[in-house]
Order: sequence, then C-alpha cells, then structure tokens
Amino acid sequence: MTTDTTLNAADAVFEAEQAVSRACWVVEELQETIASALRVLDDAELDSAKAKLSERGSFYLEAAGEHLGRLRTRCNDMPNLTHDLFAHLHRASQSVTDARTLLDLADTSDPVIASEIAQLKPRIAVVGEMVALAKPVAQLAAQHVETAHQASRDVTALGLLEPVSLERSIATAGKELGRADEDVRLLGNIVDHAAASARESAGIASEITDSARRRMSERSRDPIPSASSLPTPRSPSR
Repeated sequence: MTTDTTLNAADAVFEAEQAVSRACWVVEELQETIASALRVLDDAELDSAKAKLSERGSFYLEAAGEHLGRLRTRCNDMPNLTHDLFAHLHRASQSVTDARTLLDLADTSDPVIASEIAQLKPRIAVVGEMVALAKPVAQLAAQHVETAHQASRDVTALGLLEPVSLERSIATAGKELGRADEDVRLLGNIVDHAAASARESAGIASEITDSARRRMSERSRDPIPSASSLPTPRSPSR
C-alpha cells in the first residue's frame, strides 16, 4: 500500500486520542456535577431532619424543597454530559477501528516504519479495549443519574407537607447518586487508562508520520534518469 495509507492510519490514531481526551474532560465534569449534587442532597437531608425537631418545621421543609430544586438543576445538566460522553466514546471507537484497519494495510517495506507500526498496534488495541469497557459503565452511570433526577422531580409542593414523602425522595436520590458517583469514579479510571495509551499511540503515530514523510521526500529527490544518460544500444556485431 502507499505511504498515504500510513499517514491516514496515523491521522486515525490522532483522532482517537482527541476523542478519548474529550471523554476524559466530560467524565471530570460529571464527577464535579455529581459531587455538587450530593452536597446539595446533604443540605436537603439536614433541613428535613431539622423540620421534625424544630418548632420552625415549615421553614426547614421549605428550605429542603429549595435544596431539591437545586438538585434538579444539577441533575438537568447530567443527561447532556452523558450524551456528549457517548458521542466521544463512539468517535474514539470508530477511529480505533479505522486505525487498526489502515495499519494492517500500511506500507512496511521501510524497516523503521515497520518497527514503529509493530509498536503502535498493541497500544491502539488497548485504547479500543478500554473504550469498549467504558461504554457499559457510562450507560450504568446515566441510568442512575436519570433515576436520581426522577426522584428530585417527584418532590412537589404538596409532597413537602409530608415528611415521609420528602425523606423517601431524598433517600432515593441519594442512593442513585451514590451509585452514579461510584460508576463515574470507575469510568474515570478506565478512561484515564485509555487516555494514557492513546497519548502513547499518538506519540508513535507522530514518529510514523515523520518517517513516512521523510521517505516521501527522499523519493522525490531521487533523480529520474534522462534519455541522454541512458546507455546507447550497441550495434549488433558482424
């Protein structure tokens, strides 16, 4: 195959690295959002407890309701984040598939490029494995976030008059957010591992690109024999 195939393979590796890096940013945002939601939930739980112990019960119930309103706001942001995460993971997966296909077709007649490709293949394979592992974990996190979001929406003005209903909603939201937090922590470890392998892959792909372009440049400098420089055919001897 031509050198263009090698360069296209390297480009696919670069795209995979960018997609995994963006997935890492989204996971960090998810972690921060969930941590913030859990803090808000702690505030709601505290005010709910105060409502049962204080003469100002209605005041603390109202405060707990406001906290759950803040919780809804935070949970509203999470579906968009998980949507972005799935998009980046899908792009990373597709780019890894493209890279592996092109690497199998790449020109390995140059021993330097052949050696670099041999180093790159197992690393980009690890990226693909980590991305494949991240997808179901991300799906679980999204499900728990949605359940927590639903629990926060279930608290109505009428429900605030019923401490049992309020406590049940807080407990449900807390349980699901706790699960989402665990999922996203695990997801963060997986995506970080994928990102490390993707960075290594991109570094090797950069070396492959340099080697391929150097080879193209050397070919372009090779002189093409002119007609006058070709040996003159000898006349047949008599």
